[in-house]
Amino acid sequence: MSDFTIVENSEDALLKTIRTKLSEGYKESELSVVSKSKLHIEELNDSEVSLTSTSGTFSDKMARLLVGEDGEDIVLSYFNLSESDKERYKKEILDHKYIVIATKDTSSHEEVEEANAAYDPNEELNHYAEESRGPKS
Repeated sequence: MSDFTIVENSEDALLKTIRTKLSEGYKESELSVVSKSKLHIEELNDSEVSLTSTSGTFSDKMARLLVGEDGEDIVLSYFNLSESDKERYKKEILDHKYIVIATKDTSSHEEVEEANAAYDPNEELNHYAEESRGPKS
């Protein structure tokens, strides 16, 4: 389940909310910021926080105009929201507020270690490709 936080249109308030979420145990990669227009915040440039603008590119706008969808609906459709919540968050975005979405990553990343021969703990590491189960370089 995702945690949605509405933030006033202030860079300082947004950064404070992100720091709060990080202190609550979320990782940067588990945080997303949705805004009406593209964000240019120096502190977030090298972070893993996802920044999503609902305005999109010119071609996005034209495509949505033709099919009758808006960017806010498209972005919010990725989350399992009721229609009333979706409309509430859409209104906040259109009022130029930020929505910070925190979603815990519950997926296991152990499958890489289980399926990749390079991670075999019982195999001695050698420098010769023919002695391992991996491809030759």
